Amino acid sequence: MKEHVQNLLIVSFFYIVAYSLTLGFIVPLQQMLLGNVSPAICLLFLPHGVRILAMYFYGWKTIFYIMPASYLFLALSNYTGSGLDPLAPIISIVACYLGYTGSAFVLRQEEKQLSIRKWKFFIIVGVTSSLANGLSLSLLQHGDNQITSALGYLIGDVSGLLACLFLLMYGFRFARLIGSDKLN
Repeated sequence: MKEHVQNLLIVSFFYIVAYSLTLGFIVPLQQMLLGNVSPAICLLFLPHGVRILAMYFYGWKTIFYIMPASYLFLALSNYTGSGLDPLAPIISIVACYLGYTGSAFVLRQEEKQLSIRKWKFFIIVGVTSSLANGLSLSLLQHGDNQITSALGYLIGDVSGLLACLFLLMYGFRFARLIGSDKLN
């Protein structure tokens, strides 16, 4: 039980940080520069990167680890005027998980024949999860303009995943650099 609480706190912390950056910095900047884009669609959605990495490490349990933070930010997002549906967090995380699981299964079957690098794996499962997420959320939220909103979700999720992977890559390089300086 202690392990689950720790995992919940770890995933929630990173999800809250990613969502806070998204709501506090990226969304206002997006509204200033691209005022005609719906506030429900963020073109750099950092929490998608956290979802994908959490699914990689924790599997189906990620659904329960992310859900409390998702509902916290649903309330905050609705406070800022995005008007998200109360079912959006559940539909989003389940769709992402199904997209992730399906593409990961196919990739693992192919991996026996081909060598696929981890970053390519993350990109492919991130795109597939984003497609599932975008289609399900656009059906839920944007009944009249589904293709445009699904494309917006895809762009935001994938760019957020790429940003998270980029930050992690350079963060680990920086940590190694600092670690090697301490050893010398």
